[in-house]
Amino acid sequence: CISTLATVFSIKDLGSIHFFLGVEVIPTSQGLFLSQHKYIYDLLDRTKMADAKIVHSPMSTSTSLTQHDGASSAVQ
Repeated sequence: CISTLATVFSIKDLGSIHFFLGVEVIPTSQGLFLSQHKYIYDLLDRTKMADAKIVHSPMSTSTSLTQHDGASSAVQ
């Protein structure tokens, strides 16, 4: 209870939470739904990628990555 916390800590009740540390808090009948939807859209907007093509997987799921591609980097 907030009044109990207020006896020990200096607090201020700001009402219902909507955003906290970039996470949107949406009340549902089952509890709270946490979403970073707005954070991601703001990030895309800030990096001018809001109109970028949507890709379900950004790279091939069957490709094996290696540290080197086999090509020599030495200048001859």
